[in-house]
Amino acid sequence: MIAVFAAMEIEVQACLTSMNNIRRTELQGFPVYETEGAVICQTGIGTRARDAAEASLAYAPAVVLSIGVAGGLSPKLSAGDLVVCERIDHESHRRSGVDATVMSHPGLVEGAVAAARGMRLSLSTGSSLTVDELAAGADEKSAHHAWKGHDVVEMESFWIGETAAKRGLPFLAVRAISDNAAEPLFMIGAMKPDGNFDQQALLDYVHEHPEVAPHVARQYEAGRLALSNLTVFLAAFLAPLVQHFHSGVR
Repeated sequence: MIAVFAAMEIEVQACLTSMNNIRRTELQGFPVYETEGAVICQTGIGTRARDAAEASLAYAPAVVLSIGVAGGLSPKLSAGDLVVCERIDHESHRRSGVDATVMSHPGLVEGAVAAARGMRLSLSTGSSLTVDELAAGADEKSAHHAWKGHDVVEMESFWIGETAAKRGLPFLAVRAISDNAAEPLFMIGAMKPDGNFDQQALLDYVHEHPEVAPHVARQYEAGRLALSNLTVFLAAFLAPLVQHFHSGVR
C-alpha cells in the first residue's frame, strides 16, 4: 500500500488521473481516495498535514509520498520545473538550531528521476523548506533560500516526512514549481485551509482589484503548467510504484 498526501484538491486530482476503481471516503475529517494498492489523502494547507499523516497510518502503508506544487527559491528554477526533494527542513529550525532534516529514500529518488526523465520533463534533485506561513514575496523567498540553499518552499512535506521517519517508512517528496523565486504571489484568499478552491473568492478579488488581473492571470497559468507537468510525472511514476508494492514486492 502506498500512502500519497497532497494539500489541495487540484493536486489530489493530479494523483488520481492514472488510478482506477476509486472510492472516496473520509478519515478523521480528511478526504481520502482509496484505490487498489494506494490511498490518496487531501491534507489541507500547512500543519494539518501532520494530523492527516498520523491518521492515515491506519492503512499501514509501505511507502509515504508528499506530492504537490511549490514556490521556487532557487533562481535557477522556472514555473513547471519538477524538483525531487532529497531533504526537507522546517523553517523553525533556523531559529532553534535543531538539526531535524527529513531525508527522502534514495531508491524512491532514483525511481522518480527516471520516471521524469522518461517523460522528458524538466527536473532536478534538490531540497525543500517547509514553512508555516505562505512565502509570497521575492525578498521573503530570498531570505528562505539564504539559510541552506533550499530549492523550493511549501507548507506540508516536513510534517509528512517526519511522521514517516518516526515509523521507519520510506518517504519521498516531489514538487512542481508554480511560482519562481522572483515572482510575487497575490494573496487572493481563494484557497481555503482544507485545500479546496473558492472560485467566487477569486472573482470577487479581481472585481475589487482590477489592476492586478494580469498578474493573477499569469499566476494562474504558471500554476496550471505546474499541475500539468505534475500530472504527467505521476502517470509515469505513481502507477508502476503502486503495482510494484501491490504485487507483494518489497
